[in-house]
Amino acid sequence: MAKKLSIAETLRRTSDQLKRIRKHVANGGHVDQMQEVDALVGLAKEVADRQLAGFEGLADENDGSVQDDENAKH
Repeated sequence: MAKKLSIAETLRRTSDQLKRIRKHVANGGHVDQMQEVDALVGLAKEVADRQLAGFEGLADENDGSVQDDENAKH
């Protein structure tokens, strides 16, 4: 069974994938549609990056121990 990813790792991977999506759209000859892509995918990446920064900030405060939402509830 695959190991469950932390919320920070999930956000990091999501941000990387969104960056790739934007690059593929631009490189695929769809530069004229980049404004629409930036409005949706770019915003999603920004939100993921902000949330990740928040979790990383908590990790710094807690000496590297970050609990994701599910673990915090238990």
